[in-house]
Amino acid sequence: MPDTTKRLLIAIGAVAIWVAITMGVGLIQVAPGTPLDKFASEQIVWGTPMAAAFMLLVAWMMGWRDLGFNNARPLRSWRLIWLPMLLIIGFVGVAILLDRPVPVSVVLIVAINTMVVGFSEELAFRGVLWGAARKAMSFWPAFFLVCFLFGIVHVLNALMTGQFAAAGVQAFNAMLSGAAFLAIRIRTHSIIPVMIVHWLWDLAVFVLAAGRDGPSPVIDPMDQLTGALMIVGPMALYGLFLIRNAKVREGWDDDLVGEQGVQKF
Repeated sequence: MPDTTKRLLIAIGAVAIWVAITMGVGLIQVAPGTPLDKFASEQIVWGTPMAAAFMLLVAWMMGWRDLGFNNARPLRSWRLIWLPMLLIIGFVGVAILLDRPVPVSVVLIVAINTMVVGFSEELAFRGVLWGAARKAMSFWPAFFLVCFLFGIVHVLNALMTGQFAAAGVQAFNAMLSGAAFLAIRIRTHSIIPVMIVHWLWDLAVFVLAAGRDGPSPVIDPMDQLTGALMIVGPMALYGLFLIRNAKVREGWDDDLVGEQGVQKF
Protein backbone atom coordinates (compact mmCIF):
# COMPACT_ATOMS: atom_id res chain seq x y z
CA MET A 1 0.00 0.00 0.00
CA PRO A 2 1.45 3.41 -0.96
CA ASP A 3 2.40 5.65 1.95
CA THR A 4 0.00 8.33 0.71
CA THR A 5 -2.94 5.90 0.77
CA LYS A 6 -1.94 4.69 4.22
CA ARG A 7 -1.83 8.29 5.44
CA LEU A 8 -5.30 8.97 4.02
CA LEU A 9 -6.76 5.91 5.77
CA ILE A 10 -5.15 6.96 9.06
CA ALA A 11 -6.50 10.50 8.61
CA ILE A 12 -10.03 9.24 7.93
CA GLY A 13 -9.81 7.00 11.00
CA ALA A 14 -8.58 9.95 13.08
CA VAL A 15 -11.48 12.09 11.86
CA ALA A 16 -13.92 9.31 12.78
CA ILE A 17 -12.54 9.25 16.33
CA TRP A 18 -12.62 13.07 16.36
CA VAL A 19 -16.33 12.89 15.52
CA ALA A 20 -16.94 10.29 18.24
CA ILE A 21 -15.24 12.47 20.87
CA THR A 22 -17.03 15.64 19.76
CA MET A 23 -20.48 14.07 19.66
CA GLY A 24 -20.02 11.65 22.55
CA VAL A 25 -19.02 14.29 25.07
CA GLY A 26 -21.69 16.62 23.71
CA LEU A 27 -24.39 14.00 24.30
CA ILE A 28 -23.16 13.59 27.87
CA GLN A 29 -23.40 17.35 28.46
CA VAL A 30 -26.89 18.00 27.11
CA ALA A 31 -30.34 16.48 27.23
CA PRO A 32 -31.86 15.17 23.98
CA GLY A 33 -33.70 17.85 22.03
CA THR A 34 -31.39 20.70 23.04
CA PRO A 35 -31.03 23.28 20.22
CA LEU A 36 -27.45 23.93 19.16
CA ASP A 37 -27.71 27.66 19.90
CA LYS A 38 -28.76 26.91 23.49
CA PHE A 39 -25.97 24.38 23.88
CA ALA A 40 -23.35 26.85 22.61
CA SER A 41 -24.60 29.84 24.59
CA GLU A 42 -25.32 28.39 28.04
CA GLN A 43 -22.18 26.39 28.86
CA ILE A 44 -18.64 25.68 27.76
CA VAL A 45 -18.63 22.79 25.30
CA TRP A 46 -15.96 20.26 26.28
CA GLY A 47 -16.09 17.72 23.47
CA THR A 48 -14.67 20.08 20.84
CA PRO A 49 -11.40 20.99 22.61
CA MET A 50 -10.92 17.35 23.63
CA ALA A 51 -11.32 16.27 19.99
CA ALA A 52 -8.91 19.01 18.85
CA ALA A 53 -6.33 17.86 21.40
CA PHE A 54 -6.67 14.31 20.09
CA MET A 55 -6.15 15.48 16.52
CA LEU A 56 -3.07 17.51 17.47
CA LEU A 57 -1.68 14.44 19.21
CA VAL A 58 -2.22 12.30 16.12
CA ALA A 59 -0.57 14.90 13.86
CA TRP A 60 2.40 15.11 16.22
CA MET A 61 2.81 11.34 16.52
CA MET A 62 2.57 10.87 12.75
CA GLY A 63 4.95 13.75 12.03
CA TRP A 64 2.46 15.64 9.85
CA ARG A 65 3.86 19.15 9.55
CA ASP A 66 1.97 20.23 6.44
CA LEU A 67 -1.39 21.09 7.98
CA GLY A 68 -1.27 24.78 7.15
CA PHE A 69 -0.01 26.33 10.39
CA ASN A 70 2.05 28.89 8.51
CA ASN A 71 1.65 32.43 7.27
CA ALA A 72 -0.62 33.03 4.28
CA ARG A 73 1.42 33.24 1.09
CA PRO A 74 1.51 35.72 -0.45
CA LEU A 75 0.49 37.96 2.42
CA ARG A 76 -2.02 39.83 0.27
CA SER A 77 -4.00 36.60 -0.17
CA TRP A 78 -5.76 37.54 3.08
CA ARG A 79 -7.96 39.70 0.87
CA LEU A 80 -9.65 36.54 -0.42
CA ILE A 81 -11.74 36.31 2.75
CA TRP A 82 -13.70 39.42 1.71
CA LEU A 83 -16.95 37.59 0.81
CA PRO A 84 -17.38 35.54 4.01
CA MET A 85 -16.43 38.62 6.02
CA LEU A 86 -19.07 40.64 4.17
CA LEU A 87 -21.69 38.03 5.06
CA ILE A 88 -20.54 38.02 8.67
CA ILE A 89 -20.96 41.80 8.80
CA GLY A 90 -24.44 41.25 7.36
CA PHE A 91 -25.31 38.86 10.20
CA VAL A 92 -24.15 41.44 12.73
CA GLY A 93 -26.21 44.11 10.96
CA VAL A 94 -29.32 41.93 11.15
CA ALA A 95 -28.74 41.40 14.88
CA ILE A 96 -28.50 45.17 15.39
CA LEU A 97 -31.66 45.83 13.38
CA LEU A 98 -33.58 43.18 15.33
CA ASP A 99 -32.51 44.91 18.56
CA ARG A 100 -32.06 41.69 20.50
CA PRO A 101 -29.80 42.48 23.45
CA VAL A 102 -27.50 39.62 24.39
CA PRO A 103 -25.79 39.56 27.81
CA VAL A 104 -22.04 39.98 27.70
CA SER A 105 -21.63 36.69 29.57
CA VAL A 106 -23.51 34.88 26.80
CA VAL A 107 -21.40 36.54 24.10
CA LEU A 108 -18.23 35.45 25.91
CA ILE A 109 -19.41 31.84 26.21
CA VAL A 110 -20.41 31.74 22.55
CA ALA A 111 -17.11 33.38 21.53
CA ILE A 112 -15.09 30.74 23.39
CA ASN A 113 -17.14 27.84 22.08
CA THR A 114 -17.15 29.01 18.46
CA MET A 115 -13.44 29.83 18.53
CA VAL A 116 -12.66 26.27 19.62
CA VAL A 117 -15.11 24.85 17.07
CA GLY A 118 -13.47 26.87 14.29
CA PHE A 119 -10.04 25.64 15.32
CA SER A 120 -11.09 22.02 15.83
CA GLU A 121 -13.15 21.58 12.66
CA GLU A 122 -10.59 23.28 10.44
CA LEU A 123 -7.79 21.23 11.99
CA ALA A 124 -9.70 17.99 11.36
CA PHE A 125 -10.96 18.64 7.83
CA ARG A 126 -8.93 21.37 6.12
CA GLY A 127 -5.81 20.34 8.06
CA VAL A 128 -5.44 16.62 8.74
CA LEU A 129 -7.90 15.24 6.17
CA TRP A 130 -6.99 17.65 3.37
CA GLY A 131 -3.29 17.20 4.08
CA ALA A 132 -3.69 13.48 3.43
CA ALA A 133 -6.27 13.52 0.63
CA ARG A 134 -4.39 15.96 -1.59
CA LYS A 135 -1.35 13.65 -1.63
CA ALA A 136 -3.27 10.40 -2.15
CA MET A 137 -5.77 11.60 -4.77
CA SER A 138 -6.05 13.93 -7.72
CA PHE A 139 -7.31 17.43 -6.99
CA TRP A 140 -11.07 17.26 -7.56
CA PRO A 141 -11.71 13.89 -5.87
CA ALA A 142 -9.70 15.11 -2.86
CA PHE A 143 -11.55 18.43 -2.81
CA PHE A 144 -15.03 16.92 -2.96
CA LEU A 145 -14.17 14.15 -0.47
CA VAL A 146 -13.20 16.72 2.16
CA CYS A 147 -16.27 18.89 1.45
CA PHE A 148 -18.61 15.88 1.53
CA LEU A 149 -17.27 14.46 4.79
CA PHE A 150 -17.31 17.90 6.42
CA GLY A 151 -20.96 18.26 5.48
CA ILE A 152 -22.13 14.77 6.32
CA VAL A 153 -20.83 14.78 9.90
CA HIS A 154 -23.21 17.66 10.65
CA VAL A 155 -26.13 15.25 10.21
CA LEU A 156 -25.06 13.81 13.57
CA ASN A 157 -26.19 17.03 15.26
CA ALA A 158 -29.65 15.50 15.04
CA LEU A 159 -28.59 13.13 17.85
CA MET A 160 -28.62 16.17 20.15
CA THR A 161 -31.38 18.28 18.64
CA GLY A 162 -33.72 15.50 17.49
CA GLN A 163 -34.35 17.51 14.29
CA PHE A 164 -33.17 15.24 11.49
CA ALA A 165 -34.52 17.32 8.60
CA ALA A 166 -32.88 20.45 9.98
CA ALA A 167 -29.62 18.54 10.46
CA GLY A 168 -29.78 17.45 6.82
CA VAL A 169 -30.11 21.07 5.73
CA GLN A 170 -27.25 22.02 8.03
CA ALA A 171 -25.12 19.28 6.45
CA PHE A 172 -25.85 20.62 2.97
CA ASN A 173 -25.10 24.12 4.20
CA ALA A 174 -21.78 22.90 5.64
CA MET A 175 -20.81 21.29 2.34
CA LEU A 176 -21.33 24.59 0.53
CA SER A 177 -19.52 26.73 3.08
CA GLY A 178 -16.85 24.04 3.36
CA ALA A 179 -16.11 24.36 -0.35
CA ALA A 180 -15.42 28.08 0.13
CA PHE A 181 -13.33 27.47 3.24
CA LEU A 182 -11.24 24.83 1.48
CA ALA A 183 -10.74 27.02 -1.59
CA ILE A 184 -9.48 29.85 0.62
CA ARG A 185 -7.28 27.34 2.43
CA ILE A 186 -5.79 26.29 -0.89
CA ARG A 187 -5.30 29.79 -2.25
CA THR A 188 -3.71 31.18 0.93
CA HIS A 189 -1.57 28.08 1.57
CA SER A 190 -2.60 28.47 5.21
CA ILE A 191 -5.25 27.14 7.57
CA ILE A 192 -5.15 30.25 9.75
CA PRO A 193 -7.40 32.53 7.62
CA VAL A 194 -10.18 29.91 7.43
CA MET A 195 -9.95 29.20 11.15
CA ILE A 196 -10.58 32.89 11.83
CA VAL A 197 -13.38 33.15 9.27
CA HIS A 198 -15.01 29.95 10.56
CA TRP A 199 -14.90 31.26 14.12
CA LEU A 200 -16.40 34.67 13.26
CA TRP A 201 -19.05 33.05 11.04
CA ASP A 202 -20.27 30.75 13.82
CA LEU A 203 -19.98 33.52 16.40
CA ALA A 204 -22.21 35.87 14.41
CA VAL A 205 -24.80 33.16 13.70
CA PHE A 206 -24.98 31.85 17.27
CA VAL A 207 -25.07 35.30 18.88
CA LEU A 208 -27.91 36.22 16.54
CA ALA A 209 -29.79 33.08 17.61
CA ALA A 210 -28.94 33.61 21.28
CA GLY A 211 -30.78 36.93 21.24
CA ARG A 212 -34.05 35.24 20.37
CA ASP A 213 -36.76 35.14 23.02
CA GLY A 214 -38.59 31.94 23.87
CA PRO A 215 -38.04 28.46 22.46
CA SER A 216 -36.45 27.86 19.08
CA PRO A 217 -39.08 28.17 16.36
CA VAL A 218 -39.86 25.15 14.17
CA ILE A 219 -38.94 26.15 10.62
CA ASP A 220 -40.01 24.19 7.55
CA PRO A 221 -36.98 22.32 6.14
CA MET A 222 -37.64 23.67 2.64
CA ASP A 223 -37.57 27.22 4.00
CA GLN A 224 -34.30 26.38 5.73
CA LEU A 225 -32.90 25.00 2.48
CA THR A 226 -33.94 28.09 0.55
CA GLY A 227 -32.32 30.33 3.14
CA ALA A 228 -29.14 28.27 3.05
CA LEU A 229 -28.92 28.50 -0.73
CA MET A 230 -29.42 32.27 -0.65
CA ILE A 231 -26.70 32.80 1.97
CA VAL A 232 -24.20 30.00 1.46
CA GLY A 233 -24.79 29.33 -2.25
CA PRO A 234 -22.77 32.41 -3.28
CA MET A 235 -20.02 31.26 -0.90
CA ALA A 236 -19.74 27.92 -2.70
CA LEU A 237 -19.66 29.60 -6.11
CA TYR A 238 -16.99 31.96 -4.86
CA GLY A 239 -14.94 29.02 -3.67
CA LEU A 240 -15.19 27.29 -7.05
CA PHE A 241 -14.19 30.56 -8.72
CA LEU A 242 -11.06 30.74 -6.59
CA ILE A 243 -9.90 27.34 -7.86
CA ARG A 244 -11.24 27.77 -11.38
CA ASN A 245 -8.18 26.61 -13.30
CA ALA A 246 -4.97 24.68 -12.93
CA LYS A 247 -2.79 27.78 -12.80
CA VAL A 248 -4.70 29.11 -9.81
CA ARG A 249 -4.41 25.71 -8.10
CA GLU A 250 -0.64 25.65 -8.57
CA GLY A 251 1.07 24.52 -5.41
CA TRP A 252 -2.14 23.06 -3.95
CA ASP A 253 -0.49 19.79 -2.96
CA ASP A 254 2.04 21.19 -0.51
CA ASP A 255 1.98 24.23 1.79
CA LEU A 256 5.71 23.92 2.31
CA VAL A 257 6.72 24.74 -1.26
CA GLY A 258 9.10 27.63 -1.79
CA GLU A 259 7.99 31.03 -2.96
CA GLN A 260 8.63 30.00 -6.55
CA GLY A 261 5.85 27.44 -6.20
CA VAL A 262 3.27 29.90 -4.90
CA GLN A 263 0.69 31.22 -7.31
CA LYS A 264 0.93 35.00 -7.70
CA PHE A 265 -2.26 37.04 -7.65
